[in-house]
Amino acid sequence: MRSLLPSVLTVHFSALCAAASVVNQYSGFHRLSGSSFGVPGRNATFDYVVIGSGLAGSVVASRLAEDPSLSVAVVEAGGFPEISNGNLSQIPYFSTDYVSGDPDDWQPLIDWGLVSTPQPQNGNRTIHYAQGKCIGGSSARNQLIYHRGTRGSYDLWAQEVGNEAFAWNNILPYFEKSVNFSAPDMRFRAANSTPGFQASAYTPSGGPLHVSFLKFANAIASYAHFAFGSVGMPQAPDFSSGILNGYNYFPFTVDPTTSLRSSSETSFLNDAFAKTSLRMYQSTQVTKILFNSNKTATGVEVNTQGFKYTLSARKEVILSAGAMHSPQLLMLSGVGPASTLCQHNISVVADRPGVGQNMHDSANIGGVRYEVNVPTLSVLNEPAVLAETTINYLNNGSGPLSNPGGDFVGWTKLPNRAALGALANAQLAQWPADWPEIELVVSAAASTLTADSGTSNIASVGALLVATTSRGNVTIRSNSIADQPVISMNWLLSETDQRVAVEAYKYIRALWQGFPDSVRLGEEIAPGSNVTTDEQILEHIKTEGVGAIHHASSTCRMGMRNDSMSVVDSSGKVIGVEGLRVIDSSSFRFTPPGHTQGATYAHAELLVDMVKKGL
Repeated sequence: MRSLLPSVLTVHFSALCAAASVVNQYSGFHRLSGSSFGVPGRNATFDYVVIGSGLAGSVVASRLAEDPSLSVAVVEAGGFPEISNGNLSQIPYFSTDYVSGDPDDWQPLIDWGLVSTPQPQNGNRTIHYAQGKCIGGSSARNQLIYHRGTRGSYDLWAQEVGNEAFAWNNILPYFEKSVNFSAPDMRFRAANSTPGFQASAYTPSGGPLHVSFLKFANAIASYAHFAFGSVGMPQAPDFSSGILNGYNYFPFTVDPTTSLRSSSETSFLNDAFAKTSLRMYQSTQVTKILFNSNKTATGVEVNTQGFKYTLSARKEVILSAGAMHSPQLLMLSGVGPASTLCQHNISVVADRPGVGQNMHDSANIGGVRYEVNVPTLSVLNEPAVLAETTINYLNNGSGPLSNPGGDFVGWTKLPNRAALGALANAQLAQWPADWPEIELVVSAAASTLTADSGTSNIASVGALLVATTSRGNVTIRSNSIADQPVISMNWLLSETDQRVAVEAYKYIRALWQGFPDSVRLGEEIAPGSNVTTDEQILEHIKTEGVGAIHHASSTCRMGMRNDSMSVVDSSGKVIGVEGLRVIDSSSFRFTPPGHTQGATYAHAELLVDMVKKGL
């Protein structure tokens, strides 16, 4: 029945918008909307050329375009997700479409279709790694979760890159700068589903990105505080003040009025399109960054459906193509490990062995599921419920369609330290004391990043490892951008991660016993009561539990200039060349605990401010 949902909603949206044009002819006063777009096939020169219009690229382009004296080009391989993906990119419920680990579960107009190499430690599976190929990038594809890392994680970042700008107290204003926060509208939520938040974590003068709480809370989440409390976890005041310890409801990047997705396209770029200094080159792929004899980036070579031409940059080229494609483009342009470049007959501009290495990523290890005696998202597979829900959503933004499935979370360190062993405890000690090891998400579905097709009410508590020690990598398979990068996430490659995963499952099982007996029905569905030993639990996690998650970072890792594995310095400048920066999650020092959306927006705000200040 899931396949019926888009067509049903399309009918209702058409009724509401029958008289509206799909494209506004004017993007601002006396400004034609077409003036915001470049003409394919024609060489052009700008002050800045930004590669990629995802979370970071949109922030960079929008902030630079605030100066009317500057000209800014943005090059994006995809198009508008609202056109390429219907309303699936607008309605939160559909955020689980085309993002699973199934290699066949991708939509070519909005996704790159990246698939990992076989992962021996995960049953030798090849895993789809969803990445947004559209205006707005993965902000038009993700699960809309917004939060911030811990104070200690950013203080560690500042220490390791030698720049206090990244310390918590200094980067906090850049988190605040992006966000337009709205308190929860309790008219549409159950009385026992009040989210915790601190208004002081936001500022009234924030930016265009909407952050709010959903107008619908999953029924299973209303009982989660009993479960988390039963294992000794405290209630957290919020998740935006630098503390990730305890349980509460997630904030989301959702417009509080309409309950539509707030992406970098609908927020930052929507504002920037009204500015005269911005030009978007959509459905256009950068094939190479160009350098002169002084190793200074001078522009990019691009291809729009066979039109090949050059976009030149007077000041800088800014690479914001994401954790997989930014290192690929650097290598194709001659910046990377010399041995790899020579293997593919690419002239070496700068030998940087760290390009494509050091991938930090969370690991989605699945979870424990039960049948429950409360409605889950499977109710939308009933036509009558779907029809009522659709009307409510379109009238006031309420109901299950406003919810992506997992809205309640808890973060913690594992309490049983002895079970982890000496080696694991020593390796986990590299992270600050306030850095949690596991994230537990209560979902009104059988697992994270899925939507149930049946009618049974199945709920799950899934786990993400957010203090991983395994490291992945990205490399190239040829000297052509037409060939996908070679990626290996290496989830659960280390013994430490495996031990943490097993203990996380034990913790979840104990947590499930804290749900009221009237809510939890029958026996455990998965992994199942026959899976008891550490070896059995680990085998289940490896072969069935591990799934898609998209928190990769650091493949163009930030660090000290005298560190041979650093790719960029603490202002995002690529080491060994001039006129080129990397501003996106690939230039993180590491993935801060949790989800990367909030971190990426703040990272881009800070680094583009450095660009504007000439740092």
